[in-house]
Amino acid sequence: MNIENKQVLVTGGGRGLGKAIALAFAKKGCRVLITYHQAKDKADAVVAEIKGLGAKAAAYQVDVSNKNSLIALQRQVSNKHGNIDILVNNAGVILRPSEWNLIPDDLLDKTIDVNLKGPLFCMQMFVPGMIENKFGRIINLTTTYAFNGASGVMAYTAAKAGVITITTAMAKELAPYGITVNAIAPGNFDTEMTTSAGKEVIDWVISTTPLKRLGNPFEVGEAAIYLAESDFITGHVLVLDGGQILNI
Repeated sequence: MNIENKQVLVTGGGRGLGKAIALAFAKKGCRVLITYHQAKDKADAVVAEIKGLGAKAAAYQVDVSNKNSLIALQRQVSNKHGNIDILVNNAGVILRPSEWNLIPDDLLDKTIDVNLKGPLFCMQMFVPGMIENKFGRIINLTTTYAFNGASGVMAYTAAKAGVITITTAMAKELAPYGITVNAIAPGNFDTEMTTSAGKEVIDWVISTTPLKRLGNPFEVGEAAIYLAESDFITGHVLVLDGGQILNI
């Protein structure tokens, strides 16, 4: 379907994969709203870049792990822009230390709150508008490591595994209203979150990836567009990892 003029909300759209996704929708002629937690300067730069493409855009500060913060966001967005057509739950965080025996309780809670509760809270806020319109697209970002876990980031991968379950459950819940719910499971991409793991990890990633490279963020943007334009894909998890899952 043609998604031109649809209204998109991308959480964590100020950098990395979220930025790439936001730009991809802007190039399709969508109005793009992005959220950021702290990096206002980066979010403002993305908004300026989107406007440079001739699309409409705005950025909003929000803590996706805080339901009251999202209630305030929903009111702002609804009053100024109306209902959201396409929701991309991209905001995520890996907190250090994250080893199973070292992670403090507060960081464990934060990891679950942002990566698992955040997407669910966002759906609670914006799905009613989709039901009203009898149309909607929800795209949740998970990770390939959600399928088999990953040493050193147990809490993060556990939360992202929960995102897959939320995706399939909500696909069943919302299909009667013309709303599709899918997920993208990226492997390792050339983003700040990946490169912060260090050269040793990056070298291992490339050596275990059949295509022998990190992903380019724009490739996740392409995947998001593919899922948004489809009328008949729902409950699906699209793996995007250069084949690495074949080797790990």
